Amino acid sequence: MLSKSISVIIEKLQASYGEAFFNTMTLQLHQVIDADYTFIARLSRASKSARTISLVAHGEVVDNFEYELADTPCADVSEGSVCVYLSDICRLFPDDQLLIDMGIEGYVGTPLYDSEGSVLGLVVALYQNPIANSDDVKALFTLFSGRISAEIERFEKEQQLIQFNQNLEQQVAQRTAELTATLEELKASQQQMIEHEKMASIGRLVAGIAHEINTPLGVALLSNSTINQSLQDLQREVESNNLTRKTLAKSLQVISEAQQTQQFNMQRAADLVQNFKQVSAEHYADKLAKIDLQQWLNTVVASLKPLMDQHQISIQLSCQPANIEMTTFPGQLAQIVINLLTNAAQHAFPAEQITASPTINIAAHQTAEHIHLIVQDNGVGMPEATLGQVCEPFFTTKRGRGGTGLGMSIVNNLVRNSLQGSLSIDSAMSHGTRIAISLPEKIKE
Repeated sequence: MLSKSISVIIEKLQASYGEAFFNTMTLQLHQVIDADYTFIARLSRASKSARTISLVAHGEVVDNFEYELADTPCADVSEGSVCVYLSDICRLFPDDQLLIDMGIEGYVGTPLYDSEGSVLGLVVALYQNPIANSDDVKALFTLFSGRISAEIERFEKEQQLIQFNQNLEQQVAQRTAELTATLEELKASQQQMIEHEKMASIGRLVAGIAHEINTPLGVALLSNSTINQSLQDLQREVESNNLTRKTLAKSLQVISEAQQTQQFNMQRAADLVQNFKQVSAEHYADKLAKIDLQQWLNTVVASLKPLMDQHQISIQLSCQPANIEMTTFPGQLAQIVINLLTNAAQHAFPAEQITASPTINIAAHQTAEHIHLIVQDNGVGMPEATLGQVCEPFFTTKRGRGGTGLGMSIVNNLVRNSLQGSLSIDSAMSHGTRIAISLPEKIKE
């Protein structure tokens, strides 16, 4: 009869795991041993208590509960003893109020051992009448205790893994949110740096243009004074009736030469202002536009002439073919060129190291759908350590001497992101620096 019951229990437990396994196991044992209450409980050594994993009362699965082990027969089971009390259990454990309230007479309890040999729980049968088949109950509990223990360990590890995954997902989500927020902050800071550098480059242009305009304006004013003086001299000669052909010819020659000088310098000042207006407008408008690259580069380079003259640097410009056209953001491209030339002026040709004929070559050529812009100087070059960090934000070799460390970082960002291009830098000590920029002929919106 017992073997048949075992077969039924095993059949019912097939493909059953977790909570379903515990409820099925408890219910099947309960029916076979004909108990009033049957439960599987998990021990808590820390709180000296037990909590039922599955509880069957009078043939029904009911809610689990937790109880103290002190003064109960379960306390002896938790220490590794198989306890069987056929009757009168309440007299033996008078302080176990739960047994008294439930009207329990008989008790069978078997410990459950984990894989390390420690008691992790117990399986218990409670009877409201004296037990008649305790040997069968004890045999069944002993037989299935190993399977119950294994499932408890498996189930708890599964729950730990689920909890771990949930915690990991929460940590990943939290970390992702933090990284997203940090990225947004970096983007905002990067944009601020770009705007700051825009203003700085405009400031450099304003200073350079103002300095450059002073020269032609000064010459024009001097020519104007010469013309006025010659006219006053002619007027005096006419009023005194002493004007001779020779005097008239000489005065006219002086006035003509002064007027030509004045016109030349005024035109030069007007061209400088026009160049400045074009470059500064591009910085602020920053809209996609088609440009003639050679003409555009001439304009940008002309606006930096005062800075180049200050450092005695000559600029050689060539475009192959001469009529390269590209659709890009002229303002951002201007900022790139201005930053590169300014960097070269500040770093490639230091005052303490004399370079014969300091020169910056700007060359542009076209291949397929790309425009290649090469900026190369014959300056002092960079050591390998500097070359590896030159595009990092705030890296500068002139800290405290006007260097912010933003120039090349902004160039790199604008080229790779806004202008959808690529950038490479080659440099060696005493061999100058070569910066190669590849840009699409037309930016994709």
